[in-house]
Amino acid sequence: MLLVLLAVVGTGLVVAVVRAGAAPRSSPGGPGARPPAAMPTDLAAAQVLRSWDAQRSAAYASGSVPMLRDLYVAGSGAGRSDVRVLRAWTRRGLRVEGMRTQVLGLQVLARERDRLVLRVTDRLVAAAAVVAAGTTPLPRDRADTRVLTLRRGSDGAWRVAAVRPAG
Repeated sequence: MLLVLLAVVGTGLVVAVVRAGAAPRSSPGGPGARPPAAMPTDLAAAQVLRSWDAQRSAAYASGSVPMLRDLYVAGSGAGRSDVRVLRAWTRRGLRVEGMRTQVLGLQVLARERDRLVLRVTDRLVAAAAVVAAGTTPLPRDRADTRVLTLRRGSDGAWRVAAVRPAG
């Protein structure tokens, strides 16, 4: 099971935005005051990632290959890889629930009406393998940086076309 987990983490396709507290230089609200939330540099791109990741998490939680496939451009190598990983989980009678990724960096490299290229640094911070006998939390991922190319379909949905290591 750990090898399958490493395959999930290794695909590096989990992308979402989790707002992290920023370390303030001073605490204007006094001790115990909540620090301001770090804001993504591009809210529209962050929302695309957040939505895509939520849909991917739902596909994994339900074990739905068609749902997962619909998140990728037809013929996408990244999509084929992700489907293989999901099938490896489901063949073992497992589902992956609660997948959540923390985005540590987000940069828009290109933006067109139907194409978005993003440099994303992120890590898996929550997920659990679920079987009838119980739930096992999966370990956190290490941060990775990748370049994601997304395409907007005629239905308005953003789909991942390609994923490559940032270099």
